This record gives sequence, C-alpha cells and structure tokens, in this order.
Amino acid sequence: MATLERVWPGFRKWLVLNLTILTLAVLTLCGGARSGNGWLTLSALARAMPLTIAEKMREKRLWRLLRNKSLDAGVMTPLLIRLVLGERPPAWIPIVVDQTTIRGVQTIVAGIRLAGRTLPVAFTCFQYDEIRKSQNVIESALLKLVVASLPPGCKPLFLMDRGYARVDLLRELRLLDIPYLIRGRKQTMIRVAGERLSLGRLRYRARRPKRYVHVLYHGTKREPVDVVVYHDPSFKEPWFLLVPPESEKLLPTTEVVQLYRERMWVELTFRDWKTHLGVRGLQLESDPARRLERVLLALTVAYILLVHLGASPAGRRVRQDCEVLRRVPRHGTRRRLGALTIGILLLSLARFTELARYELLALLRDLRRGVGCAATAASRQDRGEP
Repeated sequence: MATLERVWPGFRKWLVLNLTILTLAVLTLCGGARSGNGWLTLSALARAMPLTIAEKMREKRLWRLLRNKSLDAGVMTPLLIRLVLGERPPAWIPIVVDQTTIRGVQTIVAGIRLAGRTLPVAFTCFQYDEIRKSQNVIESALLKLVVASLPPGCKPLFLMDRGYARVDLLRELRLLDIPYLIRGRKQTMIRVAGERLSLGRLRYRARRPKRYVHVLYHGTKREPVDVVVYHDPSFKEPWFLLVPPESEKLLPTTEVVQLYRERMWVELTFRDWKTHLGVRGLQLESDPARRLERVLLALTVAYILLVHLGASPAGRRVRQDCEVLRRVPRHGTRRRLGALTIGILLLSLARFTELARYELLALLRDLRRGVGCAATAASRQDRGEP
C-alpha cells in the first residue's frame, strides 16, 4: 500500500487500500496456479481478500466497492500509465487500442506492449443498448484520455485495426498532431497520383512492403495519409496500413510493418483475461458495464505485476526449470508458456518462494525510484542483478 501511495500521490487512502486488497485477492487466486478452465467469481474474490472478517462481511465490502462511483477507470488511467511507464518514459510510446466482449459487455482497451503481451493502461466498458450518442464518441474520448494522461514530453502512437479506420478519426488525430498506425479497409476509395481507385487495388509484391505517399483517403472527404502495403503469402489478405502523411522519418516503412505485427499481442491479453484469469465466469447482473470496469481495475494491476514477473530475470529461471520447448517452432518461437503463466508459476511453486519475494521487493524499490514495470527488468539487467 505504501508503494501504491508513492506511485499514486494525492489519491484517497481508502481507495488505495481497497484497490490493494482487491489486487492481493487476485494474486492469491492466481497463486493457486489456476488452469485455463478456471472461472473467476465474486465469491472467490471475496474469500481471497486478506481481511480478518467473516465471509458475509467480505462479500458486502466487495459489493459496496463495486458500486462506488469514485472507483472510476478514467480517473485511474494516469495512475496505471505511471505504474507501467514510470516517471521518465520515452519521447513516444506505441499504444495498442482494440475491442473485445466480456460476458456481453463491450470493452475497449488501450495498452502498452511488454513480453509478448499488452499491459492495459486505459479501458472503458459499455453496452450497445445504453449508448447515448455513438460508439465513435466513446472511442474518441478514450484516446484523448490516454493522451492527456501521459507525462509531459511523451506522445502516443496509436496502433489500431480496421474498425477504427474512420476518416473523421484520422482527421481528428492529425489536427491534434497525434501519430497513428491504422489498418485500412480495402474497399475504401482513395486518390493516388491523380488516379481514383479502391485501397485494395494498390499494387504490391509479396513480402516487400511498399509505401505510397500523398494519398487522399476516402472518396469525398479526402484525408491525406501515407499507405504502407504489405502481404505475406501466409496471410489471408494484404495489410493496407495508414500512417500520417510525410511521416517516413518518424515511421520507416519496415518499422510500420513490425509495429502492426506486434499489435496482435493484444489478442493474447484478451485470452489471458478471459481464460487464465477467468473473467468470462463473472456474473454481474446489475449495471454490468460499470461493475466490470471496477473489477478490471484490480485485475489490471495484478496482471501488470504478473507479466512483469514473467518477463523478469526470476521469470527466466522459472522458464528454464518448468518449460518444455516445442520440437517445431510455432509463430516463430519454440516456447510454450507465456509471460503470464511464468509469473503465476513463480508465485505458486514453493521452490521459487524466495526468488519471487526477491523479485517483488526489487520491483517495489524500482517503483519508488520512479521506474515503471515496463523498464524495471531492463534496468535490473543493466545493474547486473540476477
């Protein structure tokens, strides 16, 4: 709790305390090395809370917390960003934005890449029948929240799929001077070199990315963009990647392709949430969108810590001891276990108790020094620690 107060100064103590309790409850459940079929329930979460009170009182406390409007995902976004990036992040940071469905609730997530996963730093939950204006307004508000929550001097690069390839969003990001990398829809009309054609008719060669500059995106609104076309024969269809105009210096063509490849990591994070952490088992009957947001806050802090443990030097020791490599590489790697699974094993196996304790203490020290989780493992390697 003292570390959270250091990372999140000025926050109400009762909120920090309750978030700490919920995070410890999630870590306790994960310490049981739950299988991929485990479903998370509010009763299990209440039983795992580190409190010396009766079970009925635990459930009431959890129920009151999930109804408390002060526990808001938007308010917590700057704190999650600081937890991941620390006080001195790089000048620009790729942030993946994508949407998934959890128990019928739509969830838009913005996250930072680490160890083959996307660490969520901002999210919003909603149901289609409760939208007052449009989903476009919700998406735009989340992006602006992320921009406003980043430390001074740090700018995001938003990585998004075809669902966000709206010309109005592209124009809004350009006017705000926010770089983006968005996969375009092949049927959208464009103008390039004076010729009008659909995006899908741009010429390309297999495995050789080609960049088109001074492209006008959309048949009537004509938003200026650069387009990078890339096709791997193993893909179902080529990628038509939209980036800001005249941005080759900031976003070289080969780097654009690599960044979009890594956008896929967010799908693994969604799988982790639903399967390994058991979010798909939650039963939230009243006001499910708001209550899910509050559960995800505690889950997110625990998830960030677990992925950090899995990517740490201690996690590499666990991997050497527990992992059986594949005979044939899959998706370019022989590894079977992800960073989340390694972090869970580090907490759950008795022979790694001291190693886990050492790693957690090292993480707490780094957080107090203003070093975020995304940079902690690298900084420890630079210092020569095990």
